[in-house]
Amino acid sequence: MLPYLSHKAHMQHVYGKALFSIPVNLEFGCPNREKDGSGGCSFCPEHGARAAQIADAKNVEEQIQKALSFAKRRYKADSFALYIQAYTGTFASLLKQKEAYEKLLSLYAFDAFHIGTRPDCLTSATLEYLRELNQKIDIVVELGVQSLHDSSLVRMNRGHNAACSLEAIKRLHAYGLKVYAHLIIGLPNETPAMWKESVQGLVDAGIDGIKFHNLHIIHNTDLAREYAKNPFALLNEYAYAEALIELLRYVPSHIPILRLATDTPEKELIAPKWHMQKGQFGEYVAQSMRYRGMVQGDLTLSPFKSHAIGKGSPILLDDGSTTLWNERYHDYYHPKSGAYRQAKELFIEKSDLKNRLKRGDIKLLDIGFGMGYNTFCALEVAQSLAQNRVYVKAIDQDRMLLQHSQLMVPNASHVALLDALFNTKTYDDVFCKVEFLNMEARYGITLLEESFDVIFLDPFIESNNASLVTFDFFTMLRKHLKADGVLVASTSLQVVYDGLMLAGFEVCVTNDVKSDIKGIVATLSSSISTPSKEPYRDPYGVWSDKEIESRHQKKLSF
Repeated sequence: MLPYLSHKAHMQHVYGKALFSIPVNLEFGCPNREKDGSGGCSFCPEHGARAAQIADAKNVEEQIQKALSFAKRRYKADSFALYIQAYTGTFASLLKQKEAYEKLLSLYAFDAFHIGTRPDCLTSATLEYLRELNQKIDIVVELGVQSLHDSSLVRMNRGHNAACSLEAIKRLHAYGLKVYAHLIIGLPNETPAMWKESVQGLVDAGIDGIKFHNLHIIHNTDLAREYAKNPFALLNEYAYAEALIELLRYVPSHIPILRLATDTPEKELIAPKWHMQKGQFGEYVAQSMRYRGMVQGDLTLSPFKSHAIGKGSPILLDDGSTTLWNERYHDYYHPKSGAYRQAKELFIEKSDLKNRLKRGDIKLLDIGFGMGYNTFCALEVAQSLAQNRVYVKAIDQDRMLLQHSQLMVPNASHVALLDALFNTKTYDDVFCKVEFLNMEARYGITLLEESFDVIFLDPFIESNNASLVTFDFFTMLRKHLKADGVLVASTSLQVVYDGLMLAGFEVCVTNDVKSDIKGIVATLSSSISTPSKEPYRDPYGVWSDKEIESRHQKKLSF
């Protein structure tokens, strides 16, 4: 179950089935453009966001036929909502609107009718007509709000202000019409606080649904010309996901989220160039929310009800520590010899942590924090020496595992560490400080500025967490390891060995023949060695574990 109210789930509730959108372009034009098509909003292309599947249609009949055929063929769809998508669906005389709408609705038995328009293009006559039409078919007005900040609206050349959008929502509701708002995240000079203000303004106005769009720079737009002269920061997959997750927490659970991200044809897009597919991005957002224990509206009085990720029952290991059985990967989180034993004999001993701490403070990066055994044992060393401090940056996606692990780990001090990180993301005492970065490791690494004396890398099952053991990830880690630093990983697979070598590490396999504890110790090398086989690759830092493994197998087969 998704941690937010999706459009599909909302339609199932309202109509008892999913409706697939059939986009049409009535070519009504836009009041913000000149008759020759020039002008308009800085982000809007000349065709006004016309859907790709109807791009070559000669008339509305052909548009609908092509769109219906596409939806039936690709999605096996049998129920549909008509959607006037391109330009402004109400920018015409009332007579012309009536003729056009009635013609469209006569071509197929649609279950709903969505009309995309601008806040400044809703006359009283149009609203009265839509109220009448709403008695025959479910009407939804999709309003191009884009932002509730006048400075941004002026910069985009929208031609209306925020007050106009809020007044339009109020008037539409007064006529008994549902309103969905389109909102752009990442506009130049807007901050996360401003995005939140726009969302809150829509929520306070009683909006019935929200379509989120990350800012796209599209060919042949004023924004593209501005970007070419003076490029500004755009949101990559991870940064936008972080922003979106936070915004969803301020949207009450009854409001459907109709879109998570912009969908622009590749040939029209200048930037940002994402390498995460649309479906993968949606999965990433949902999984990140689950891992963090977040749901839509959890910062409002109306949180979304979602199922928590099951963690399973604790399993006692040989050294008295506990671990979990991972149903997804069909393996234990730790070696049967024990989690504490692995932490001490592999991570602590092989990193020479004790002697490093005797010489001074150290910085430790713990990737794949999990249940916290490795960091906890490092803190124990610092506390027992009582000489210098260890500063830990711990990275893991799964915040809820911290809470669940508190019920299982046998040491009270370990519980205190997990509790502090779960509630405040920070643990601090005389000889140690831990900061918990609750995010995908590949993104977390890009946010780090410092170098580390020691890096712990605990990828669990390498083939199923391939993103943590690629040549590209090791290259990033190398930049954050001090010249005399050391990286210790809980794996001895050849593909990991090869990736580290190619990234410029001296590598030593350290397997305990008396136990199931296996690992690699890596230090910086002055030269790059040629690996015996092809390492895992992830050049854009966004490929899924499955895709990394699949591409790797294809490489090996050549």
